[in-house]
Amino acid sequence: MHKAATLALLGLTLFGTSCSVAMAARKEGVSIDKVQTARTRGQILACGATVISSDRMPTGELVEVYQFQKERGSAARALMHGLLDVSTFGIWEAVGTPIEACDTREYFTLRIYYNLDETVNKVELM
Repeated sequence: MHKAATLALLGLTLFGTSCSVAMAARKEGVSIDKVQTARTRGQILACGATVISSDRMPTGELVEVYQFQKERGSAARALMHGLLDVSTFGIWEAVGTPIEACDTREYFTLRIYYNLDETVNKVELM
């Protein structure tokens, strides 16, 4: 009986957990390095940019301010959550899931100056 209860507990631990693991592994956002490698307005927008303001200068050049969600989620953090789940027989889920759920979204803001052909001329971190 003791062996069956242990196996049942282990099964529940392995199959009934992992919400915090999945949340920690989910990749969201973009790194500032990736945005800085973009050379056109289309590439900037493809990085998940939210346009805050857009102004056309008298010279025809475009200046836009964007907000980007910072990159989050990693395999290392997911692995740590998984190890904690197994080593605490699932008790970590009671702590890990709220921690991942309350992980606030952080953003960074860039002002980007474009040439007439909408290629990036200059990038400023705000």
